[in-house]
Amino acid sequence: MSSPSISPDEEFRGMFRSPPPHTMRQAPQLPRKEPPPFCDWRKAGAVTAVKDQGKKCRSCWAFAAVANIESLWNIHFHQPRNLSVQEVLDCSWCGAGCKGGYVWDAFTTVLHKGGLTSEDAYPYTGRQETCDSLNEPAAYIQGFQTLPGDEVEIAAHVASKGPITVTLNSAVMKHYKKGISQPLVKSCSPDQVDHVGLLVGYGHVKKSQYWVIKNSWGEGWGEKGYYRLSCGSNACGITTFPVTATVHRVGAPGHNVLCPP
Repeated sequence: MSSPSISPDEEFRGMFRSPPPHTMRQAPQLPRKEPPPFCDWRKAGAVTAVKDQGKKCRSCWAFAAVANIESLWNIHFHQPRNLSVQEVLDCSWCGAGCKGGYVWDAFTTVLHKGGLTSEDAYPYTGRQETCDSLNEPAAYIQGFQTLPGDEVEIAAHVASKGPITVTLNSAVMKHYKKGISQPLVKSCSPDQVDHVGLLVGYGHVKKSQYWVIKNSWGEGWGEKGYYRLSCGSNACGITTFPVTATVHRVGAPGHNVLCPP
């Protein structure tokens, strides 16, 4: 099993003490209803392969944001995309790069650049370099928004709209291998979020509900790069900052999509 790319305890220490910027929209609250019991966007082919952020770059914020855009582009345009995380690092509007950053910094960078280049055209190097603005964008977003910090509503959004980014405390992830992680508050405080992943679905085994989270520590970590975390008790602070890009055809009405069970 590969080890975490950088000390997870340090990746976002101090980064989430301030609220999101005023430019971020709050998502409209969905009608309160029970979401379907299972959802897994991997089964729809809407989730790209697990990546590895490397040993020296605190870039989980960029990986999660780019993976979010990739999934939404696939769901709404039916066009698979592998997009450039390196472009987000190099061209970050706030200069976050490999020092760790906010996921909304990544989305703001994509908006400022008018889109995001393909991974092939702008490959990942694991270090911040000079911004290259010569490549044609392969995908774009209309904006980004926060979601209510409620697990039922988060599940409903994921099931009807697509994967989202989430921040969480990674303390117990260092020791995770497989199964449903059910950490105690004392070992995984919800008040100390320091890592970002892509929430791609959820489910349950008997009475144990869980989230499915795509990580950026390579396929050798966890369940082929994925993490199942218990759902229903704000485990590890997963409801702290649920954020997603908005991707849709210009001029087309918003619509719900169907997540495979």
